[in-house]
Amino acid sequence: MDAGKAALVIVITLIIVVGLNIGIYVSLKRGNKPHTIDTIRKATISLQHPFGKEDDALKELSQRVAELRKPDDEEELGEQ
Repeated sequence: MDAGKAALVIVITLIIVVGLNIGIYVSLKRGNKPHTIDTIRKATISLQHPFGKEDDALKELSQRVAELRKPDDEEELGEQ
């Protein structure tokens, strides 16, 4: 990679980082603090557990299926 392309990548990265920081600063100065903090918390949780909602839904489905199968299992035991 030549020096021109490397410099371009560095400049673009700096622009993105500085832009994000300015956006956060302006958001905090406007008084949107609780909303911004909640958004950052939700993003952090989402990054830590990307399939958390799906896992919870599958766990609930598994429990419901287990509850539905209980009577069938008891009937089969009684027939033997």
